[in-house]
Formats: sequence, structure tokens, C-alpha cells
Amino acid sequence: MTADFINALREALAEFARSDLGPVPAPDWHAMLSVQMAHMLVGASLALFRSPAPLVGIVFAVWAVKELLGDIPNGGSTWPVMADSMADLSFGALGYIIAKSRMEKPRHDLG
Repeated sequence: MTADFINALREALAEFARSDLGPVPAPDWHAMLSVQMAHMLVGASLALFRSPAPLVGIVFAVWAVKELLGDIPNGGSTWPVMADSMADLSFGALGYIIAKSRMEKPRHDLG
């Protein structure tokens, strides 16, 4: 049972370490778009749950390490894979910035 759990954990971690622009399979544009929207959701979730700034920094630091040690080496260290990793982090940050700015904007209710 322990070996099955370890194998399942390795497979899950290997999936997280696979780049969207890796050698096989090349994603369609809609798959790429949905993945980037998911990255925005990660950032937006951090803002919507009012995560403290140190936690946000830790999440993005761990994410950057995952990109540097997982996606880029497994994707062949080509410029598209590196660009994909930068896009992943950028879309996550964009989601955080948009959600945070929308929550801080004063509301003008008419009631």
C-alpha cells in the first residue's frame, strides 16, 4: 500500500512539473488559455482570502522554484518553456493584483 501511495504521489508531482509547452503534447490555444486562467485564479484566491503579504510571498516563491526546478528542466530548457514559466507566474501575479485592487476600490452604493 505504501508503494502505491508513493507511486501516485510521484505521478502527481511529475504532472505538476510538466510544462504546458513541453515537447509532448503541444497544447491547443484553448487549453493554454484555460491553464492561464487557472493561474490567475490562484493569485486572485490569495487576494480574496485576504492572505497576509508574507504568505503571498511564500506562495509565489515556492511557485517560482517549482517553475525553475520542475518545468524548465523537464521541458528541455528551451525559450518557449522559459517563456511559459514566466507567463505562468505573470498571470498568477496579475490575478492577485486585479483582485486586490478591486477589493480596495471604494464602493459607491446608491441605496
